[in-house]
Amino acid sequence: MMIEIELRCDGDDAERVEGVLKRWNVQFYEGRERFNGTDVVVFTVMVPDFVINDIVSDLVKAVDLRKAHSSVVWSDISGKSVKYSSSAKSLEKFRHRWTLVDIEGLVEKTNSQARVDPIQLTLGAVASIVALFGLVTDSIVMIISAMLLSPILGPLYGFSLNIVMGRGRDAMEAILSIGKLLLVIFMSSFVSSLLLRALGVMPGTPTHEILLRADSGLIYILLAVVLGYAGVVAIVSRIPEILAGVSIAAALVPPTSVIGIALAMGWWEVFTGSTVLTIENVLGLLTGSLAALYILNVSPRFYYEKKAAKMYTKRTLMVLLLLISGLVLLELIP
Repeated sequence: MMIEIELRCDGDDAERVEGVLKRWNVQFYEGRERFNGTDVVVFTVMVPDFVINDIVSDLVKAVDLRKAHSSVVWSDISGKSVKYSSSAKSLEKFRHRWTLVDIEGLVEKTNSQARVDPIQLTLGAVASIVALFGLVTDSIVMIISAMLLSPILGPLYGFSLNIVMGRGRDAMEAILSIGKLLLVIFMSSFVSSLLLRALGVMPGTPTHEILLRADSGLIYILLAVVLGYAGVVAIVSRIPEILAGVSIAAALVPPTSVIGIALAMGWWEVFTGSTVLTIENVLGLLTGSLAALYILNVSPRFYYEKKAAKMYTKRTLMVLLLLISGLVLLELIP
């Protein structure tokens, strides 16, 4: 479908508008008219619907819409335009990229997943119990099953996406959701471990799978950053979310469950190691996902929002990197 854009501006903005249209390689018609005694330049452009939001975003940056005679409007047109068919053909490459509407749709979808409800918290508790049985029986199959159940992906990317969009309140809600899920996973594991210990079915010493989640280190921080980065790239590449979700859950659900197990069993060395590992994984995942969105240049629609959002993103990244640096120093201290 073709969209007709009609843009009005004064001569000061016209040169910038023409530059935007030439950069997009679209054909346009330029005319003149009078508006309340002011000479106004009128641009008429027809573009394919799949790039309308990106082109309009660039045009809005070039025009001072505070002026009464300036405006940008667009509407659908029926039928095909032979004259503008070459413009549509030259913009085909944009069909498979994320547009601003795609990004905003992803943010809204992620926000709906980021606000955890009782059902998601229940899933977190079930995932924790399944992970517990897998950890104490050295069953990797059960541990993987727990990862499939965990709803941790939505809150994690809710934080990162809202940071790059400059939505601090929504980002904090996502962090709160992550905290709620991790607390539920920990408490479910802790209470279940106490009950199993009372029944005499808990192992006397940590199993192999438990010990694996009690070993923190620099390599795990790096791995968490890479997982966070790869998860965002997977979503942007339209890879099924469940694949990204399993990798994220692998870094959070088992070690958080081990914290509860170790506390219930009095395995203090395991408790310390799994706690440090969980903190490293949380910070690494947040840093990696935020860095990926920053590198991919995901940002708000309008230019006056982009500047504030970028500053917000940089400051958040600096805080995360400082916290990770502190963990690195702790790991280097013998």
